[in-house]
Amino acid sequence: MTPIKILLGPDFIDESLHSLATARTKKRGVLRREPIESYQIGQSTMRAFRYIHFFDSDNNAVSTSLIDEEFTPLVRSFEEVLLLWRPRYVSLVKEDAPFDYPQERTSNVKREYLKSTVNDLINERRTAQEKLSDLRDDIVKIQDNLRSSTSLFLPRSRSSIRKHEEIAKMKRSADGVVKASSLVINCLDTSIVKSASIGNCVLVATTLIKFRSLENDSSRILALENPSTGDIPDALSKGRALTRLLDINEKCRQMLIDTKFD
Repeated sequence: MTPIKILLGPDFIDESLHSLATARTKKRGVLRREPIESYQIGQSTMRAFRYIHFFDSDNNAVSTSLIDEEFTPLVRSFEEVLLLWRPRYVSLVKEDAPFDYPQERTSNVKREYLKSTVNDLINERRTAQEKLSDLRDDIVKIQDNLRSSTSLFLPRSRSSIRKHEEIAKMKRSADGVVKASSLVINCLDTSIVKSASIGNCVLVATTLIKFRSLENDSSRILALENPSTGDIPDALSKGRALTRLLDINEKCRQMLIDTKFD
């Protein structure tokens, strides 16, 4: 069996993690700053990601990115899907994991979720690109009208203003989808992506800190992702997407609490 690869990072000392957790604990009051949360630092864990390779209509390689394999079945919204990706990790050096990892953990069902999520992103991106192309003539026409000498003297009608606002809103929406998807896919805004293939699995070293409210028993998780990390602030930056996902998706948060904490 081919050894699974891992993106290694430093093991942070307990003192540094406790100092971070204490600083990030929510507090009440101005002078005494009484903590209103307890915290628990989890053991460093390995989370599975997949390389996704993207291609154009001629099957030429466009780009490669990494997607969180474990949470793909649990996300729904476009924002949540965007938070699964780690394009910055593609170029990091991989090493053989110093332990066995059961490859069967990637079930056929999970693989189908991966395919569906990736294809949906490609289709949504392509639809936005086509929308921008369709709007281009209208935008040019609006700009020409605004620059014309006539427009300097004649007020625009309400219907004209409303139409311009609708076109501008559609353009902003489509632009947002293209730019966000380009960022996570790891390609240019102008790149045309037609298909994708699922590549190898790689493990990402992750440190999790769970905070529990002393007032209502709610919980939240702060994530540090360790690959090629220089220090704790860098790990916090790399873990920002995971932290955000755990904030807005209760199923993902509860899955980690159930599996990574006692």
